[in-house]
Amino acid sequence: MSTQLSLTSRFYRSLWSEQPTRTTGPASVWARLIALRGLVAVWRERKYYREELKRLAEDGPQRIDDVGLTLAAVEAELQKPFWKA
Repeated sequence: MSTQLSLTSRFYRSLWSEQPTRTTGPASVWARLIALRGLVAVWRERKYYREELKRLAEDGPQRIDDVGLTLAAVEAELQKPFWKA
């Protein structure tokens, strides 16, 4: 998972980089598309995780205690947009 995050963060930074990338051509395009796919997958995972946390919070505070979180931690996590870790 950390390799995927590393690739996606490099891709994300390269989109707004002032410096031209060293690689060009089809291989570079495919690498960026693969990194973009990984980034979208990470965002989807975060969204799903936060939806599950919301469901647990609505079911009751004892469910949150069962997973080892506090209500404040859950509320802070639910406030984050899907692109923030």
